[in-house]
Amino acid sequence: MENPRGRIRATGVALERATAELVVTWQDGRESRFGWARLRRHCPCAGCQEVRRRAAAPPPGELVILDPHAAAASAEAVRVEPVGRYGLRLVWADGHDHGIYTFEALRGLDDAITG
Repeated sequence: MENPRGRIRATGVALERATAELVVTWQDGRESRFGWARLRRHCPCAGCQEVRRRAAAPPPGELVILDPHAAAASAEAVRVEPVGRYGLRLVWADGHDHGIYTFEALRGLDDAITG
């Protein structure tokens, strides 16, 4: 649901360790569940976007070599932190914490799943 300023808002956020999910409750009462592995694969930080871009379309003749950081990527979330009023930062077990998951993007990801 959108507020008067047009932003999607969450009213609750939790990391469920038993199911390895981020659980978001929205203003409209809807609950969204996001598996940690899926969220890590879709990390929105610039570094992760570049790794995905290069893996999807390597330049002709170039070998794609996964960098050590990407190879050691963890899909275990250890903490979730609010970022302003617009999103969340997940801190992963390997220390990666650069991606900001906006509420708009999370709701869109959930809509794509349940759509």
